[in-house]
Amino acid sequence: MKIKRRAIIQTIFSLSVIAACIIYYLYINDFIDFRILSVGDLNPYGGWSALKSSLTDLSYRWRGISKSISLTIAISVSALLFGRFLCGYICPIGSLQDFFKFIGKRMNIKEIKLSKAKYFNPEILKYLILIFTMVLSILGIGKLISPYSPWLAYMNIFIGFNIYIGTFILFAIIIASLFIKRIFCRCFCPLGAFQALLYAVGPLKLYKSSNCDGCSACLKNCPVDIPYTDELTVSPECINCSECTSRTCINGRQGFSYRFAGKLIKRYLIISLIAFMSIYTLLPLTSSSKHVFSSSRVSDLNDGVYTGRGMGFGGFMDVEIVIKDNGITDIRTINHRETTGYYEEVFKEISKELKYSDNLNVEVISGATATSRGYLNAVRDAVSKSLNY
Repeated sequence: MKIKRRAIIQTIFSLSVIAACIIYYLYINDFIDFRILSVGDLNPYGGWSALKSSLTDLSYRWRGISKSISLTIAISVSALLFGRFLCGYICPIGSLQDFFKFIGKRMNIKEIKLSKAKYFNPEILKYLILIFTMVLSILGIGKLISPYSPWLAYMNIFIGFNIYIGTFILFAIIIASLFIKRIFCRCFCPLGAFQALLYAVGPLKLYKSSNCDGCSACLKNCPVDIPYTDELTVSPECINCSECTSRTCINGRQGFSYRFAGKLIKRYLIISLIAFMSIYTLLPLTSSSKHVFSSSRVSDLNDGVYTGRGMGFGGFMDVEIVIKDNGITDIRTINHRETTGYYEEVFKEISKELKYSDNLNVEVISGATATSRGYLNAVRDAVSKSLNY
């Protein structure tokens, strides 16, 4: 059986994400002293979070383009210019659905077509979820939906097999994928909805050949069941997998082709891949890794054990610090509700920095700004109590 090029690319990206998560797990558990990418670096909502904070939080301080912000920019630019390329080739959740649909086919499981009523299309649901997610985020209560994310659940499987609500949603997606093509992408993914909106107004379109006779054979293996219509261009629900452009028409006709601003584009896959990876890898390099902070020195402290509280992403967190010889010798987190996969590096790195430095204004962890700030504020609260004794 010949393995398709798209399947190879999907496998490479999926294995890369898994490898990065495993290395991150070894890093936060002190088995190794380096990491490639953190969960925060792989968070596609990082750019939105930074934008929201800059507009709604007066205390927010810009610290340059992080990997999570560059990922958001890469997704946005590629979706605007080249359609839902991420969905078709890169997203591990999409690849997971394609894989289990293939397994279902090999097991001769009867495929279930996504039912569409006269006045309701289930694919509209993802746009409602996108709006709902953005509203909660703007209101500052995005933490309520974080546990439901199958993307976070996917990564957390490889950083200690942490299980929460999103894990069960991920398993439900896997089971449903045995029967239905890309059920999550088509009906529930807010990131897919965001990309589809950009794709709809972008210059790239998937055109039907003028001599197409409507046999629809090119769309037979479409991963999202795009229906054949009389329209000249394909719906933005298309995930740009290139299945219909690479398939030979049974009638010897041209079939479908990509056009950018009306002009034929023949190297769609290569151009899209280079553009996406270039933005993601190069943008963080444009920002200095060094930031100047005002000094907040730890001095004139009384020895003892003190507790402090700060507001993180998931709510209040409480820490306990030990002060000896006018310095912080230990920091223990005694209560928190932060998201698994984000807080571990914050607690590990910031506590280390605070213990070996007399400055409370240390660098926050990229992709986990809210958790970092909450943790630092809790430590500062505990330190202030030391000054009052």
